[in-house]
Amino acid sequence: MSGRETKQLNVLLVEDNDTHAHVVRRYIDKATLANATLVHVERLSTALERMAKGGIDALLLDLSLPDSQITETLSRVIEAYPEMPVVILTSLNDLDFATAAVQQGAQDFLVKSELSSELLIRSILYAIERKKTQDKLEAYAAELERSNEHLRGFAHTVAHEVKSPLNVVSACLQWMQAKYAAQFDSESGELLADSAAAIRGMTELVNELLEFGSAEVGEHDFVEVDLEAVFYQAYVLLRPEMKRARATVTHDPLPVVRGNEIQIRQLLQNLIGNAIKYRREASPEIHVSSSEANGELLLSVRDNGLGISTSDLERVFDAFVRVHRSMNLPGSGIGLAFCKRVVENHNGRIWVESELGCGSTFFVALPTS
Repeated sequence: MSGRETKQLNVLLVEDNDTHAHVVRRYIDKATLANATLVHVERLSTALERMAKGGIDALLLDLSLPDSQITETLSRVIEAYPEMPVVILTSLNDLDFATAAVQQGAQDFLVKSELSSELLIRSILYAIERKKTQDKLEAYAAELERSNEHLRGFAHTVAHEVKSPLNVVSACLQWMQAKYAAQFDSESGELLADSAAAIRGMTELVNELLEFGSAEVGEHDFVEVDLEAVFYQAYVLLRPEMKRARATVTHDPLPVVRGNEIQIRQLLQNLIGNAIKYRREASPEIHVSSSEANGELLLSVRDNGLGISTSDLERVFDAFVRVHRSMNLPGSGIGLAFCKRVVENHNGRIWVESELGCGSTFFVALPTS
């Protein structure tokens, strides 16, 4: 042992082949990296009974057993003892099943014909540490989700509390404008109009922050989304802005994609709405198109608007960044950050190609499967 401190391990081997079990026991007995005690059983039911008594640090598991199908063995172990570190022992002809088992929750797998004492013990120690780390990460993720849920609830409460006095102030300003507009001089009228505009801007910011904070879904929320129908919904909602700007919005035939329908509609609405907002003197011309390649659906929204300088192409998707702030256009700088978050929720990518003064094309790549 060379005077080194070794770790005491209690290992349960589930193996119905006596020859293979003998080989494993020989390697365990020769181990110098740990003081290991091996308990050998031949059936899964016996293994489950033994684990119920406690005191087992790791499981060496053959998937093909007399009382369990090769495709079910691991899932039965994990269901009964999810905290147990598992190392799969496999023959070469079972290698695909062993690889799949690691993906399902086993910590490692070893090919029986390639075993050695050091390899076996290292794999067991690795499985134990990896399981501890995995359990800590899962506990941390669960705690983080609970914390995020509390924060989302708090943010919504605060946002609604802020909106209530904003609505009161906005109503008072509207009443003053309606009742006393004729009595105000030009400077007072401008101050009142500026105040009303500031209140509208703050209300819009609160609404966008609420929308941004709720832009998180899981794949269980995904459905088949008809982009033609979603485009029409966005088109109808943007129609008043289109009329004011004399904008023309066209599109190619759009396919069906899997995703969250509300968020994809908000994504299109934001991209088209931005194209209308950030326009030049010429009437906005906006075109939405799509194509498929390499397992992705590529959506593009092209406009003839103000364009974006090369130095701003990356930061334009950051929250509160407004690259045309000097033009006094309304907005909070959250819209494109929201778009990025929606696209990332769908495991996609978003980017823009643009030149200042020559329009922009925003691209969204979404997985087709």
